[in-house]
Amino acid sequence: MATHTPLKGIRVIDFTVAGAGPAAGKMLADWGADVIKVEPLTGEAGRVTGLTLGLRADEEQNPHEDLKDGNKRSIPLNLKDPRGMEVMDKLLATANIFISNYRLKALTKLGLDYEAMSARHPHIIWGILTGFGTEGPVANNPGYDTVAFWARSGAMIDLCENGEVPLTPPFALGDFGTAGTLAGACAACLYQQAKTGKGEKVMVSLYGQAIWDNSAIMQAEYHGNHWPKSRMTPDSPLRNTFKCKDGTWTMISVLSYERFYPAFCKVIGREDLIDDARFSTEVAMRDHKKELMDILDPVFLTKDYAEWDKLLTEGDIAHDKINHIRETIDDEQARANGYVYEYENRDGTKELLVSTPVKFGAAEPIAIKCAPLLGENSVELMKELGYTDETIGAWAAEGVVKTR
Repeated sequence: MATHTPLKGIRVIDFTVAGAGPAAGKMLADWGADVIKVEPLTGEAGRVTGLTLGLRADEEQNPHEDLKDGNKRSIPLNLKDPRGMEVMDKLLATANIFISNYRLKALTKLGLDYEAMSARHPHIIWGILTGFGTEGPVANNPGYDTVAFWARSGAMIDLCENGEVPLTPPFALGDFGTAGTLAGACAACLYQQAKTGKGEKVMVSLYGQAIWDNSAIMQAEYHGNHWPKSRMTPDSPLRNTFKCKDGTWTMISVLSYERFYPAFCKVIGREDLIDDARFSTEVAMRDHKKELMDILDPVFLTKDYAEWDKLLTEGDIAHDKINHIRETIDDEQARANGYVYEYENRDGTKELLVSTPVKFGAAEPIAIKCAPLLGENSVELMKELGYTDETIGAWAAEGVVKTR
């Protein structure tokens, strides 16, 4: 297991819920930070999200919770009680970073907005992940990735085949990408904190992430090149999908036209296309893309994927088989880089884990501790803050903190 932990010694207070926020905390934990999840006494609602995916979500097996909250510690607090807020404030005094994806009005009500927190703790890096951004008419609307990332950005309809109904968004895809942006931004601010002792206000949104992810398409739209596209009228026939003789689909991507188009034509046995005026430049080809598709489709149907894979690889043409997600579980490329690996549930059974994507030092799996059980770390954390056994026991009985 990987031992490179560049954020060792950094403390993060993770006041997050659902998918994107917890995933950002998980990335920081995987990078070595001491991430402390503060959650309600009944537990953060995302603890049982795995049930919607057909997974177990109990104390012996909770793989989706491990995906988002593994390698963290946790303390459930009643933040409506002044004593709960006292514990939170002491945690913040020891922390470098605070992250949250609760709505701003909820944070303000608790005194956890940037203005209030920076006044008490000017050193803190305050990171917020919202649905739609901190300004504008829908800033305080609820915004899961399905709504803010997929629907409002246009991705839900314009990434479909032309004329089809909106796609069903992949579960939490927008969440996990946006989580990486928040984690990276907060980590970047540690340099300023180390130099000046001052914190920073970091703002990331699902909507903003979707716009950035679709930025090339937005530029094209601005200049009149409209989406959605269809396979037969793509932006470029040389960045498209083709069905092989055995029914396998492959993706071809020829980007450096002058360098790779002649090589591609040689690989497919159609060198006559190199000097064909309709396709001799990328600009010319755009005006004749359906004609080129009508030529290429029958060509790819002449060989199985394995044959095309060999020829395209020898020609240094970027391509790959179009896999189902389930095939990635045992993909030797994913396993070789530690992107997916097995670990043990609390009951000792084997479980699949998907790694956060950044590797430091070596392409090894990241060491994993299962997500903390509700209240598992409360006593140790309160003792670290100077509370006595008597106080901890009394406050647990009075509903200020949950312990085990």
